Amino acid sequence: MRWLRFPIGRDAAFWRTVATERTVLAAVHTMASAGHVLDAIELLEPDRRIQVVFTQAPDRFSGGVHDHLRAAGVVAIDWDQAVHTDFDLVVSADRGGLHELGGPWLALAHGVMNNKLTRASGGMVVGLGAPWFTHFGRLLPAAVAVSHPDVVDALRHQCPEAVPVAAVTGDLCLDRLVESRRHRAAYREALGVDDQRTLVAISSTWGPDSLLGRAPDTLFDLVADLPDRYAVTMVIHPGAWHGHGSRQVLAWLARQRRAGLRLVDPASWRGLVAAADVVIGDHGSATIYAAAAGVPVLRAGPLPPTAPGAAAEIMGAVTRAVEPGRPLGPQLRAAVASFDAAAYARVAGAVTARPGAAASLLRARMYHLLRLPEPETGCAPAPVGRPMPVGDDRSRL
Repeated sequence: MRWLRFPIGRDAAFWRTVATERTVLAAVHTMASAGHVLDAIELLEPDRRIQVVFTQAPDRFSGGVHDHLRAAGVVAIDWDQAVHTDFDLVVSADRGGLHELGGPWLALAHGVMNNKLTRASGGMVVGLGAPWFTHFGRLLPAAVAVSHPDVVDALRHQCPEAVPVAAVTGDLCLDRLVESRRHRAAYREALGVDDQRTLVAISSTWGPDSLLGRAPDTLFDLVADLPDRYAVTMVIHPGAWHGHGSRQVLAWLARQRRAGLRLVDPASWRGLVAAADVVIGDHGSATIYAAAAGVPVLRAGPLPPTAPGAAAEIMGAVTRAVEPGRPLGPQLRAAVASFDAAAYARVAGAVTARPGAAASLLRARMYHLLRLPEPETGCAPAPVGRPMPVGDDRSRL
């Protein structure tokens, strides 16, 4: 794949093999949001009436997006062509530059949102204010897909003009994880764990308060002391990989990798969660999604201030925290043994109000914006892709 001038409009008929009727732009800002955009786009791609093109949208954290799109085998256009073209639908999970695009914008979330207003955030939920959805007083999105009515309440407080276009469509990421957990054996096999070992997934978000950012030598020492019946694999937020460079991250973790720690590509974090017996994670969305999908969790590090009833707060209340002064094996066994499905279901209930229905609800909203009749074929959440080991970890699995 290469970045190209894609024939759109009158020229398209002379170039395309399939005579499509609508063109959809997937605007990808960051690697963190790419998966959520692709989740939505995959609901449209089988339709022969629709051509999807991608663009890397402007964002200071856009590292890795270009390579990710190239590897995905999509048609990608540069931003300059995107802003000079009218589209039938624009799908994006971030805000930057969207006021320059022509076409109705469907705004997606790109992670577990703190649905509750908190004093710690000044009574605001990040990503839901007027600066996110308006440009000089003009409402930008034609639709805002949200996971929970609590998000609509937050919109009413922060950006009331967006409330009429808000639609509670659930959380497709969580629905796909739940479906994927039904196929755990295939995901474990992709990691080379096709035996009775306990698969421990370690998840770190980005930033100074993340597991990686707090220089967790104590935790890694505990991991190194685990017996052979444990297989340990880590996923690190793409913001850390591209903020520091993959070479630097791998160098920082060289000792741990020699001791047996494995790494997976950040884009395949959901495949790792689908395979895991237990997750050690910080406050990032991946840890919350794991708990919501029913994976036992051990928390590593403090949780940021949040409101009662928010997904992060519930996750903190129902999970155990790593105790650095104790061997890790007994703590992992206790986390699994004390797993309470009903308590963990409360985390899922705070993440989505439409469990299992996000694929059908989101597809219906997109076809409404496209002014096309929806296909008669069914629409269910698909399993996520297999986890992909990083670099030479492939040879050690």
